[in-house]
Formats: sequence, structure tokens, C-alpha cells
Amino acid sequence: MRGLLRLIAAGGIAAFFFFSWIIQLLWNSIIAGHLGLLPELNYLQAAGLWFLVALLFAWTGIGLLPRVRFRTRRRYDWDDLGDRIERRIKRRLCDWTEASDDDLEERIEAKIKRGLARWIGVDDDIEWDDLGERIERKFKGRVRAWADED
Repeated sequence: MRGLLRLIAAGGIAAFFFFSWIIQLLWNSIIAGHLGLLPELNYLQAAGLWFLVALLFAWTGIGLLPRVRFRTRRRYDWDDLGDRIERRIKRRLCDWTEASDDDLEERIEAKIKRGLARWIGVDDDIEWDDLGERIERKFKGRVRAWADED
């Protein structure tokens, strides 16, 4: 079994270098020779280009057998993935606000309000309407100051 894996790996490496040479020939013939758009590539540049293309398309599923694509699709249920992401976000928010799931919304709102109040330079117990007006005034003042500089 190890011999077979070594043979496949060696064949893959050989194929990489062979196709790098093919890419170099095609690039220099078509892109540089006939069209004259870009300069010619040497062998290492062609190998780098081939490696970059392989990296860019590695996760798209191009070249996979249909049964492999089916297995990966079946393994990742989108609803399950969405639920896991939602749980992870809630857990991070609970850690950030140091709260439980029950009072999470109130703690997030209080933390945002406290941050905005500190930015404006007022007390934390200000009403939302007053806070909005002060933020608006601060923005307008900054924009006027910025416009007067020019």
C-alpha cells in the first residue's frame, strides 16, 4: 500500500513539473508570442503560476469525482452549519458581555450605549434620543471642521 501511495505521489509531482513545462510553452507561444500582451515566462515562473492556480482552485471541487462531491455535500448540512455558527456567535457574545443567554440583548445594548456615551463624553445613563442628537452634533462638527481645513 505504501508503495502505491509513493507511486501516486511521485506521479503527481511529475505531473506538476510536466504541466509547468506545458504552461510555459503555451504562455510563451500564445500570450507573449502571438498576442504580445505580457513578457515570456521562464520555467520557474510557469511552475509558480501553476502552483498559484492549484491553490486558488483547490477548494472549488474542480477535478473531484462525483461521489466525492456528493459525500462532502452530504456531510455539511447548511441548516446544521447555520445553527453551529449561530451558537458560536451567541457564545462569543456571552463571553464578550459576561452575561447568560437570558439577558444577552440588554447587556449588549448597555455595552454599546456605554461605549457611545464615552465617545461623546457624557454619562452612561443618558437617554437614547439625547445620545443620538449629541452624536449627530459631534459628526456635524467634525465634518464642518474637516471642510474648513480645505
